[in-house]
Amino acid sequence: MKNTVSILFLFFGFLITWSQNESEIDSLKRLLKSTSNAEESVKLSAKLFEAYLYVSPDSADGFRKNIKTISAKNNYAHGRYLYHSLSGRYHFAKSDIDSAFFHIESASKIAELLQDKAYLADCYKKIGVIYNIRRKDSLSKKYAQLALENAKQTDDWRTLSSIYNLLGNQNFQRAEYPEALTYYLKLDSIYTSRDELDKSLAASYANIGTIYTELKNPEAVDYIKKSIEVYQALGLEEGVHYGEVALGTHYDLLGEDKKAIEHLLKAKDYYEAYGDLRILARIYRRLGGTYLELNELENAEFYLLKVSSIPENSIRTVAVARYQMNLGDLYWHKNQYKKAISHFNKALEFFEEIGDGQAVGIDLLSVYRGLYDAYKDSKDYGNALMVLEKQIVLKDSIQKSQNLALVEELNKRYQNEKQEQEIALLTSQSQLAEQKTKNQRNVFIAGMSVMGLAFITLFLLFRNKQKTNRRLRQLEAAKSRFFANISHEFRTPLTLISGPVAHQLSKKDLSADDKTDLGLIQRNADRLLKFVDQILDLSKIEAGRRKLRVSKGNMELFLKHLAEPFQYQATQKGMVLNGQIDIPEQVWFDRDVVEKVVTNLLSNALKYSPDEGHIYFKAIRQGQQIIITTINENKDLIEKELPLLFDRFYQNDTLHQGFGIGLSLVQELTHLSHGTIHAYKPDDETLAFVVTLPLSKNAFSKADLALEDEIPPNIGEHGEEVVSEGDYEEEALGESSLPVLLVVDDNAEIRLFIKSLFKSEYQIQEAENGEEGMNIAFRIVPDLIISDVMMPVKDGIHMSTALKNDERTSHIPIVLLTAKSGEEHELTGLKTGADAYMIKPFKEEKLRVVIDKLIATRTVIQEKFSKQPFLKPKNIELTSLDTRLLDRIRQILDVELTNPEFNAGSFSEQIGLSRMHLHRKLKALTGLSTSEFLRVQRLKLAAKLLQDGHDNISEVGYAAGFNLPTYFSTAFKQYFGCSPSEYVENE
Repeated sequence: MKNTVSILFLFFGFLITWSQNESEIDSLKRLLKSTSNAEESVKLSAKLFEAYLYVSPDSADGFRKNIKTISAKNNYAHGRYLYHSLSGRYHFAKSDIDSAFFHIESASKIAELLQDKAYLADCYKKIGVIYNIRRKDSLSKKYAQLALENAKQTDDWRTLSSIYNLLGNQNFQRAEYPEALTYYLKLDSIYTSRDELDKSLAASYANIGTIYTELKNPEAVDYIKKSIEVYQALGLEEGVHYGEVALGTHYDLLGEDKKAIEHLLKAKDYYEAYGDLRILARIYRRLGGTYLELNELENAEFYLLKVSSIPENSIRTVAVARYQMNLGDLYWHKNQYKKAISHFNKALEFFEEIGDGQAVGIDLLSVYRGLYDAYKDSKDYGNALMVLEKQIVLKDSIQKSQNLALVEELNKRYQNEKQEQEIALLTSQSQLAEQKTKNQRNVFIAGMSVMGLAFITLFLLFRNKQKTNRRLRQLEAAKSRFFANISHEFRTPLTLISGPVAHQLSKKDLSADDKTDLGLIQRNADRLLKFVDQILDLSKIEAGRRKLRVSKGNMELFLKHLAEPFQYQATQKGMVLNGQIDIPEQVWFDRDVVEKVVTNLLSNALKYSPDEGHIYFKAIRQGQQIIITTINENKDLIEKELPLLFDRFYQNDTLHQGFGIGLSLVQELTHLSHGTIHAYKPDDETLAFVVTLPLSKNAFSKADLALEDEIPPNIGEHGEEVVSEGDYEEEALGESSLPVLLVVDDNAEIRLFIKSLFKSEYQIQEAENGEEGMNIAFRIVPDLIISDVMMPVKDGIHMSTALKNDERTSHIPIVLLTAKSGEEHELTGLKTGADAYMIKPFKEEKLRVVIDKLIATRTVIQEKFSKQPFLKPKNIELTSLDTRLLDRIRQILDVELTNPEFNAGSFSEQIGLSRMHLHRKLKALTGLSTSEFLRVQRLKLAAKLLQDGHDNISEVGYAAGFNLPTYFSTAFKQYFGCSPSEYVENE
């Protein structure tokens, strides 16, 4: 429903024009007849076109053609622009989107030549609208931003406001309601300051009403009515009636069927006369559905059958599917089960045609329920059972999970085990004390004569103590195994929860309520998984199975890498995060320990700080120690409660959430690393945590040090760090056999950190923003790109889209790194064509695995090319750009391959790429340079000629494009491992 309503509102302001009364129109016609000035004639014709467009399209068409004739006759450029612009509107009104796009694009080219910012703003806005219709979100957003940039350089406030309306609608379509409302309020402020009314203002009110309809907020009615009032004041009848459709839709979703019917019937007669089939289909379907809810089956059937009279190509596929579902429901109510089953199955077919990306889970559940009832009531129990099983599977996949209850149950079991252990210990201690008292009494009575008995008693005491200690160790081991086992048991159902939920969230047509519920499930599943991992870490530490893996490295770079995403999160929450990191030399530390300590402390600081609060993070070296400090605002805790913060799930009162087990884990990891941690209150309104960790190798035992094969690649065999900033002077690309890695990030420390990871395997190039990265990529064509998403000038999304849509660089694997977490941001990154998307702070090992897999994929493609004859790849996954490029290469080779004069230079000229770009492209796809590629293709052609029976070796060599028979024979033997004559004999 949301997409349908939003799209219609999105283009409503674009479709509706000013109307003129008859006297004004007559006046314009008289002026047009009396004037001979080309410019004036074009302006008058444009006004008449506006007046007739929705009243008499044929008359409007006549004035449109008149503009074309006058402009061509007088070579009037502005008239040509106006002709194409109005032609776009004319074809748009007739739902001919392709023709509309052609004319608007033509108008934009003229606007560019004229350098008219107002014209450009209007064209880019309309192009953005059409790309929205075609579901090309990135292009629609791009042109909307271009329109906004140009509109801000003009005094055309009406165009500016309509662009704000478009941007608001784009955000609304993506359910980004705060952003959408921001643009609508900007538009409202423009009109309020000028005391003006316009169709864009009315459309924005209607869209705000639609947002509240999605949220089932009764304020939706007020905004839709405000929209209707503005349309009435402007004399725009269609806007008024569309407001009635919006009100009918609102009341239908609230289940107020009689009110819905009242408003839908008001709009029905108008749209039947107007002839807008798309809106009529919605009106009929909603009338049929509401009458069905009221059990007025004849009226329901009347309107639902009217939908069938409208061509399916005038209705969105999802609407057709829902209409078939309504018919199935109708005929089930009328006990006509065969008809009901037929329509339910048709609805199912349409949902399958739409695919998972658009089909809404609740609609599919409704179809399955309807089919089940129809099969059951028609006594077809076999099919009823089959449909019921499908319904249960679908329902289970989106069922909400009670994650918090699982966490509480896990903690409860842990506390019970802990209490049992304490009881056993107290019992043992009590028994020991009693036995000791008894023995002492016996010794006192027996005196010195029973020294032997005293010795035996002491021995028994010692043995009892040993047994008690052994029992305690067994209890500790059993508890550790229990938590390890139960943590692993929880991971499986959590995966089964997260997987289907992520699948449902990927669907485009989810309602706002469903998206909210599923997002809640996803966040709590991730939260529970984090708790399980923390409990597992604690159990390992308590069981003594968590060992340190200390190695020497650049801790300053590592901490800056960890802190960067928290800086972004703080900014998103309106907070201020200030940091100071000063560790000038390489030091010894366990990367995993430091990561968990720092991320937990910063997470707590962000979580428990008030909105617009200040957070301070400091890490400095003092002698052979590092002092890590976090300070955040907190007025709830008092000094005496601070030691209790490290107790698991500590909660100071019932009004505030507890602290979980994160701080307990930080304390255990700190002690494991031979460090200290304490909390204190610098003043009444702030809370500080201070962690002290050793940095010297001597502070750790030999067992704490990582094995040589565990030391990261930037660490030398003696522990010194091999990399320094001076090592990163740019090397000449072509003089090394190493592949080229381009690192794009506006943060110099992050670039340096990534360089330190891959210095020995790659030639490193770097760029500070997306635009610089694009320029370098086009110039050198690297083998791999690692890029941040959020950067100045051009961001990583823009760069990735540009590179993936250029045939020179479309093959380059791109890994996007970002501090933005969540499914939606990840999908946005992957939709650009990026090959991987990773959240900061990332694990070094994970980044290496991702990159190795991407490089391995390229190697597989090269191997497949080498094994297949000629350039007709099968079962090879390539981008559409690369596929088209290979088709062009094949066409050129079909003509030129046998030409001995055809070489790398002429090849690059014909293909339209520079020699370097062609060389890098072929090297990436086939593993061969341009010359090697041509030679191999000629050798494969020669082999085919030999297979076909041509046994004259010299003739075959000439026919394959070789000048010298001796060179042909040598090259053939090098490639195939035998001479041409031996090849013929073998064949």
